[in-house]
Amino acid sequence: MISFFYHFVLGVLCGFNINLPKRVEALNGSCVFIPCTFDIDQHKHKDDLTDSATRKWFKAGKPPIMVFDSSSPNTGLLKGEIFGTATQKNCTTRFDNVRQSHNGSYYFRIETNGKLQYSYTEPTYSQVQIGVLGSPPKPTLSVFLDQQKVRKKEEVIEGSSVSLRCSTKIFCPSHPPSLTWSSSLIESITGQQYQNQTELISDLNFTVSHRHHRVTITCTATHQLQKQITTQESRLLSVQYAPKNTSVRINPAGLVLEGRSVTLSCSSDANPAVNYTWYRDTERPLNPVQTGPNLTINNTDPTHSGRYYCTAENKHGTQNSSVLLDVQCEY
Repeated sequence: MISFFYHFVLGVLCGFNINLPKRVEALNGSCVFIPCTFDIDQHKHKDDLTDSATRKWFKAGKPPIMVFDSSSPNTGLLKGEIFGTATQKNCTTRFDNVRQSHNGSYYFRIETNGKLQYSYTEPTYSQVQIGVLGSPPKPTLSVFLDQQKVRKKEEVIEGSSVSLRCSTKIFCPSHPPSLTWSSSLIESITGQQYQNQTELISDLNFTVSHRHHRVTITCTATHQLQKQITTQESRLLSVQYAPKNTSVRINPAGLVLEGRSVTLSCSSDANPAVNYTWYRDTERPLNPVQTGPNLTINNTDPTHSGRYYCTAENKHGTQNSSVLLDVQCEY
């Protein structure tokens, strides 16, 4: 598969010019795609260019090596396909089964039966650099909140609309990769997928809830070479949310006898952590009696009986829970 940097360059010399990227990248064992157009000196060779012209590629060096000939596209050192026709001035080419030994600079040449014989070697930026990677890079995974990119470890607030974007390079358009999503919350999730000339992109849009806190979402890119090669990138979500599932329990549980000690414990699920405040229903208004997750009463007596309320609070909200304490005289 191929990815190319669309920094196209235009080499011009005496009416001859060529338009092609400075560099393209390929995966070892896959194909590489070189978008390319050329022009000739119209004054000298207007009638020489016909569709019978041969379009060739050479690997630059001393001496240069011919690697591809349009008249026999499957017999050169690089096999593949050149698109369009010579009169269309098309030199766009796909090379198949590219290996790391094919790293290097390449230039295009046009040959006809007449006087038109020209190699597009000058200036040096008329050449294209082919870079062959031994393995595919990891996909890129980004999180966006209201179209603003979220930094790693930055927290988002429950109820926000979040977009995750995963992208990977398309190295060979005829064998594009695939992108799949997974998470520790659910086994598989489906994103909205689309592609441009150089990238495959998948967007995952959802409304964040507290269930997404500390959930890892993974994007997997699968490249089809001689065998499947997968790469992954993951993001751990951090979500802020108001207290939920607040509850109070009594320890020891059950009937409390006079003179014994009892501890009321409050717990809540929230991010950031909550502050706990205790109240009694016998106090009007409900004045706080103690803060912290635990309320311990030593040497209890029946006057301690009543309903105790725990309020869990953080900057996103509050939630209450209560328990009835019944202290019985011991006879």
